[in-house]
Amino acid sequence: MNDLSITIPRDAIRQIVREELEAMKASEEKPREIKKHMRIGKYACYPQIRKNFESFDELGSVINMGPTGIQNRMNGKTPFTNREKELILKYLGLEVNAANKRKIFDIGRKEKVA
Repeated sequence: MNDLSITIPRDAIRQIVREELEAMKASEEKPREIKKHMRIGKYACYPQIRKNFESFDELGSVINMGPTGIQNRMNGKTPFTNREKELILKYLGLEVNAANKRKIFDIGRKEKVA
């Protein structure tokens, strides 16, 4: 039988492997940082609040309210009171004024009046 083996120097193989590894590292994208926030898709109410708070519990601790009350407010069934709006704006580090209230508490549809 014919022996048709090819001899490749180890240094050449190592160089090829190094180049491939460097190319793989260069082509890898940075892992995307996932921003945690409340669910946005189901309800159109208060999108800015949903982006700034991770959960109903966090929002409830800011305005001292239980999960049912928070859920009613976030769904637009009950409007936020002026005091609650002020507490939320202060928590977010924003100045309490009409422009910021409109920016953060624009729910996209008319609130029901309690």
